[in-house]
Amino acid sequence: MNMVRSMLIEKEIPRTFWPEAVNWTIHVLNRSPTFAIRNMTLDEAWRGSKPSVEHFRVFGCLTYIYIPDSKRIKLDDRSMKCILLGVNEESKAYRLFNPAFKMIMVSRDVIFEEDKA
Repeated sequence: MNMVRSMLIEKEIPRTFWPEAVNWTIHVLNRSPTFAIRNMTLDEAWRGSKPSVEHFRVFGCLTYIYIPDSKRIKLDDRSMKCILLGVNEESKAYRLFNPAFKMIMVSRDVIFEEDKA
């Protein structure tokens, strides 16, 4: 819970998003080395292969989600500004919060600005 608390405070994300922070923390911890199992991660011990961490991004960072051509007209923006909340459990996509519409979106077409919140 210390990781969850520090992530929410660092990026100034409301406490109502604590379940998203917990899911991201568990996702990271399962793919991190631990003292319980020497020279392995928990995910590696469970599945038998080393987990990929290429998809790791900074929790709460600023993201831009691509809007497909079919959902916009000629002069509309091609992207929406969102906040990264973690990864989707059902697919290889990211969970993003859109503050303008106050809704959680799932997408793979994302550009990250990890140094901005």
